[in-house]
Amino acid sequence: MPNKSNDACCDHGGKRPGCGRKPGVKTQAIRLPVWLLEQLSEAGEPRQLIIDACLAQHASICNKGAGNHD
Repeated sequence: MPNKSNDACCDHGGKRPGCGRKPGVKTQAIRLPVWLLEQLSEAGEPRQLIIDACLAQHASICNKGAGNHD
């Protein structure tokens, strides 16, 4: 019979304190080629560089997600 205590929750999903998820922020996994991630890592924080590039390309979306930073 599975253990239902909070200690076992990290093994099978469920609530995990400090896991980094924020309420109301929808995310979607996007897989990038290893070479691209390596290049981005050399230039700085890959997530932030991707966000900056997207906002530079599509300036009209800058204010739509204000306050919803991942």
